[in-house]
Amino acid sequence: MRWLLWLCVIAALIDLQAFGLTDLDEGFYASVAWEMHQSGDWRTPTLGGAPWFEKPPLLYWLMTLSMRLLGETEFAVRLPSALMYTLTILLIMWWGNRRLGQGSGDWGALLFALSPLSLILARLAITDMTLVFLLTLTLIALWETRGWLGSLLGGVALGLSILTKGPFGLSLIGLLYLWNAKTLHARGLRFRKVILALIAALLTAAPWYVGVYLQHGSAFFNEFVVKQNLLRFAGGDTAHSVVSIVQRGDGWSILVGVAVYLLFYVVVLWLGGLPIAGYAGALWRREDDALRCYLQRWAWLVFGLFTLSFTKLPAYLFPMFPALALLAGAQIAQVRLQASVPARVWVGRRLGAFALVMGASVWGALALYAPLWQVAPWVIALAFGVPTTVFALYKPAAPPWMRTLGVIALLIGWNGALTGYDRLALEPVRELALKPPPYRTLIAYRVNPGYPSLHFYRKGQYRTSGDADATLQQMFQSGAYCLTTDAPFAQRPELFIVAESRALGRRFYLTAPKYTAP
Repeated sequence: MRWLLWLCVIAALIDLQAFGLTDLDEGFYASVAWEMHQSGDWRTPTLGGAPWFEKPPLLYWLMTLSMRLLGETEFAVRLPSALMYTLTILLIMWWGNRRLGQGSGDWGALLFALSPLSLILARLAITDMTLVFLLTLTLIALWETRGWLGSLLGGVALGLSILTKGPFGLSLIGLLYLWNAKTLHARGLRFRKVILALIAALLTAAPWYVGVYLQHGSAFFNEFVVKQNLLRFAGGDTAHSVVSIVQRGDGWSILVGVAVYLLFYVVVLWLGGLPIAGYAGALWRREDDALRCYLQRWAWLVFGLFTLSFTKLPAYLFPMFPALALLAGAQIAQVRLQASVPARVWVGRRLGAFALVMGASVWGALALYAPLWQVAPWVIALAFGVPTTVFALYKPAAPPWMRTLGVIALLIGWNGALTGYDRLALEPVRELALKPPPYRTLIAYRVNPGYPSLHFYRKGQYRTSGDADATLQQMFQSGAYCLTTDAPFAQRPELFIVAESRALGRRFYLTAPKYTAP
C-alpha cells in the first residue's frame, strides 16, 4: 500500500507545471517571491515594488531558493508545497504506526494524501501545506517531548509556523496545551520544557518581525497585525466574510449569512475531506485512550475556532486533517484486526457511508461538466476514480486491486481537471498578457482580480487600474498595452485591438494606442 503514497507524491510533482498559476493568493505569492528573487531583499516582501505584508516570509524564502535552483517557473514556486505534502505524509505514517498501532499510520497517510483539499494544496504555491506540516510536527513534539532536544524541535517548528502564516499557530498550540496540560504533565512533560519550546519559537520568529517593524513601523503593524490577523478573524476581509452577506439587510441575506457562518466548514470537511469525512464519527466518540483524545481535541479546536471566525476560507480548516486522518487510520487498523465491530462504530459508519456517497456524487458531477472534459478528456477518469477510491478506503476489506485502480484513476482525473480548467479559464488570458513586448507595461483594466498571476508571467511589467481616463493617459505616455473585459473601452477610436480571446464565457481584449505598433 505504501507505494500508492509515493505515487501520490510523483503525481503531485508531475502536476506542478501541468497548469498555470490559478489561485488568487498563488498569483500574489509567486509574484512576491519573484520580486524577492530579483531584488535580493529577503527582509521586506514587495509586490509591484511596494511592501507586501499579507503574510510572513517563510514561503517566499522557500520559493526564492527554489527559483535560484530551478528557474522562474511554476514548478519552482510550487515545489515547496509538494515537498511539505511529502513530509506530512511521512510524518503521519511514521507517528501513526509508532503510537496508534501498526497500519494506523499507513492508512492515515493514504487518507490524508488523497483528500481533495490535500490534492489541491499540494499543487499550489500558497502557505497552507507548509503551515500544516509545521503544526503537525509541533503537535507531535508536544506529545512526545521529554528531553531538551524535543522541546527545541517543537519550538523551532512552532516558530517557523509563525513565520509562515502569522501568530495564529501559536494561539492554536497554546490552547491545545492548556486543554491537555493535565494529561501531558501526567505523561512526564515538565513546565520548564514548555518554556524552553516557547523561547525557541520566539527566537526563531522574532528576528524577522522585529527587523521589519523597525524598518517600516506602523505600516507593518497596521497591515499585518491589525488588518491581516485581528480584523480578518472579525470579518474584515470583505471578499471572504459572512458579514458582507448579512449587511445586505434583507431576511434572505441574513438567513444565508448565518447558514454560511455556521455550516461552511461542515461542507468543507465533507467535500474537501473525502474519504476522511466518512470517519468523522471518530471526532465525537468517547475515547479512553489519551492520544486519541488529544487528537480529537486538536481537530475540534481548529474546527471550532475557525467556525467562530467571520472570515471563511476552505484552507483554514486544513490543520485538522492530519489529526482526523490519524484517528481514521487507527479505526481502520482496529476494525481489520477484530472479528466483529462494536455497534456504535457501525452506526457512525452508516452515517459516514451516506456522506461519502453524496460527496462522491458531487465530485463526479463536477468531473462531468461538459466544457471541462471536452478540453481535457482525461478528467472523465475523475468521475470513476473518486467513488472507487472512496469505496476502497471506506471498506478496507475491498480487494487491493480496487484501491490501486481507484487511486490511479483519481490521480489521472485530477491532472485532467487541473489542465482542463487552465485551458478553459486561464490559458487564453495568459497568452494575451504575454503578447506585448517585455519592455512594455501591461495594464489590467476592469479585469477580475483572480488574475494576479499575470504579474508573475509579465515579470514585473504589470499594473492594475480601475479608472478609464488614467489608463488611457498612462497608455499614451508610456506606450503601455491594456488588457480589459470592457468592450466599449477597447473599441475607443484612439485604441486598436491587438488580440482578443474568450475564457469562461467572457471576452478579453488586448489593446494598444494607435501610434504603437502591435
